[in-house]
Amino acid sequence: MKELNLTVEKRDTTGKGPNRRLRAAGDIPAVVYGPEMEPVPVMVSYIKLYHLMHGAPLNTIINLDIEGADGPTRKVLIRELQKDPLSGNLLHIDFHQIPLDKPITLTIPVKTVGTPVGVSAHGGILQHVRRTIDISCLPVDIPDDIEIDIGELNIGDSVHVSSLEIKNVTILTNPVQTIVTVVAPTVIKEPTVAAAEEEEVEAAEEAEGEAKEEEAKPEGGEKKEEGGKEKKK
Repeated sequence: MKELNLTVEKRDTTGKGPNRRLRAAGDIPAVVYGPEMEPVPVMVSYIKLYHLMHGAPLNTIINLDIEGADGPTRKVLIRELQKDPLSGNLLHIDFHQIPLDKPITLTIPVKTVGTPVGVSAHGGILQHVRRTIDISCLPVDIPDDIEIDIGELNIGDSVHVSSLEIKNVTILTNPVQTIVTVVAPTVIKEPTVAAAEEEEVEAAEEAEGEAKEEEAKPEGGEKKEEGGKEKKK
């Protein structure tokens, strides 16, 4: 797996006010933490981080050099990107220092390859049920993504987590969960000619019945009793 190199600066002030001023200057407040170490508050240039991570998955290992802090370069993962819910602006970053000799847990994206035959030949619809998988592995074995070939899937076929095999990786996601499936297209039935003709006949008969009923009414709308005698009120 490809590793990236990033240099950040240690920051001596924390809190909402200083962090707001950092963002206004084009820097993002962050923290580096991990096992057997005290958290280190740092700041990173937004432009530098954007160019570094553009197109790279978040599970990429970063060789982090902290200016103004003692110690060697640290291998870290981005564990959290905090964003403003309204503007989407980046507010804070959590860098997690990882041990190289112990398994870590992380989430890996799933990438599909090919077009299912059930879609291309039979008009089916491909549904993505899961787009990520949780795994555990050593840092050196972290895959960029999980690639599955879906070209042979027909209508009614699915790929489940249990079918995945990744070398040196333990899959933590429930094996019975579906990743992708091909379903039949939704068919909207139009009324047949016979059904349409039957509806027309029923409508005509109903209209004829209403017309006869109107003709049977006497003038003034009064009903007559049997024998033709007019019913007295």
